[in-house]
Amino acid sequence: MMRVEPVSAYPPATSRTLAEWMDADLAALHGTDSRSRLREVADARAMRRGMWASFLALGSSSVVVGLVLLAVGMPPSAYVPSMIVGGIVAVVSGVFLARVRGWIPKPGTSYATRGAGSLGGGLIAAASIFGALNVFLIPGIVSSVDPVPLLVLDAGFALLLVSVFVIPAAVISRGRQTLRREAARDQRLVAALERDRVTWVPLVAVPIFGPL
Repeated sequence: MMRVEPVSAYPPATSRTLAEWMDADLAALHGTDSRSRLREVADARAMRRGMWASFLALGSSSVVVGLVLLAVGMPPSAYVPSMIVGGIVAVVSGVFLARVRGWIPKPGTSYATRGAGSLGGGLIAAASIFGALNVFLIPGIVSSVDPVPLLVLDAGFALLLVSVFVIPAAVISRGRQTLRREAARDQRLVAALERDRVTWVPLVAVPIFGPL
């Protein structure tokens, strides 16, 4: 007896052009929670980009705080090592961040984050922690004979929180818009997505190629 495979309820990836799959109007018809290969690509790229952007900001912040401490006359031995490490982290992160631009994740690739998934959420988290820290720090700043070191420390905390919460949240929340924008001007990315469109095989968790 011949076995007949059921017909898929989802159109194949080749049934539309890449531009049609990435159209914003098509995305609006399907809501933001439905799974698709293009959304898998965009979300994975955003997660990786957010991670490297966060490390880049952390390394850069270490250098900036060190330069401020140098300007106010603090002993270099206390912060120069962290400046050097921060500079190395920033350079390495910048290199890997640039490499994400042409990266297409393998099917089934997914990343999870325990942080905020939107810019608003990142700002609230950073502001809440910063406020809690300053409950203890502000009295010391007010009563100190030389408040400059504590003010620099407070600014360092602010940069740390922005790097860890705000920057990755902003990058992740705009992952799909970023992929659409970059595909409009980067032909190498378009070529990679086109190859993916004609070779991609639907999965149970991700049954359709688009929308974005």
